[in-house]
Amino acid sequence: MSSTTPRWLKIWALWTLFGLLTAVQTHYRYAVIDRPFSWGQALLAEVSFAWIWAAVTPLVLWMAERFPIGKSHWWGNIILHIGSAVVLGIVTKASWDATIYPLVNPDRPAVASLAQAIQMALLSLDYGVLQYGIVLLSQLARSYFRRSEKERLRASQLEAELARAQLQALKMQLHPHFLFNTLNAISELVHHDPQTAERMVIRLSDFLRLTLDHMGIPEVPLMVELDFLKRYLEIEQMRFEDRLSVDFNVDAAALHGRVPNLILQPIVENALKHGLSQVSGQGLLKIQAHAAAGRLFLKVTDNGPGVPQNGTVKIREGIGIANTRRRLSQVYGADHLFGMANAPGGGFEVTIDMPLRLNP
Repeated sequence: MSSTTPRWLKIWALWTLFGLLTAVQTHYRYAVIDRPFSWGQALLAEVSFAWIWAAVTPLVLWMAERFPIGKSHWWGNIILHIGSAVVLGIVTKASWDATIYPLVNPDRPAVASLAQAIQMALLSLDYGVLQYGIVLLSQLARSYFRRSEKERLRASQLEAELARAQLQALKMQLHPHFLFNTLNAISELVHHDPQTAERMVIRLSDFLRLTLDHMGIPEVPLMVELDFLKRYLEIEQMRFEDRLSVDFNVDAAALHGRVPNLILQPIVENALKHGLSQVSGQGLLKIQAHAAAGRLFLKVTDNGPGVPQNGTVKIREGIGIANTRRRLSQVYGADHLFGMANAPGGGFEVTIDMPLRLNP
């Protein structure tokens, strides 16, 4: 059946097929023990009982979705489903005995009372519990399949987004302006400070090598991300000469938390380009990270001019920041916060609040 087929029609069709199969089994089972049971009787008995279960299946599906057997509260939900299976097993069998049984077996006495109907239902309770279990397990399997498909799609989207982000990051890192300034600084240092020029070449080589080494890796420990960031900032500090100071304030508990690869570099580059480049005196860049209550908090602060509070200038997000937002949404969904605002003590700050996923 197609995905556009109504749900009730799918349920009715599946239960009808189940009833037809059990009718064939019932007919030949009675034939083996030499108790005649016509095709009409078998079809009426089994298909009608299947249709009763088709009527209660939406309730079982709702119970499966409302009280899933997962990681949390699974013992209580199992007990609840066992109770529901017993109740529905009695109700469906008693309903069948009161309505269909006299038609299937006209030569036998009908159910005389409610107590007798319940007694007969209890005798075949295992079959009703089995029917409930079939529906419950089918829904659990369907839910698991849908979750796995959703996760697979999300993972593929994340990989594609990561590839685009890394290509964009590499493009920005290899931007002619960046390379021109770096190589120009190296050429100037070669004459009067060869040692610094050599260090700058080594840092540039390490920086580009590290970028390529982590291509295709969705998440890395924060310590790896910070190591990459330090390589990048060492080059920028040489370009800024003595006008750029970097302060890292990172809790030890946060170092093993996994973060999206290359998540901080676009933010830092944005701070250097739009914030610290406009500072005439000493520029200060702060990188902070701490973990608390299962969350990982990152903050990048600069002492640039910030954004005017009169509303004449709005915060403009370049490709790097917009890409960072998309990647955080891909990885964490709604379970994250990304903020940009003027820092309380002056300057500008970017904050990220994400789940703490420890690196195994």
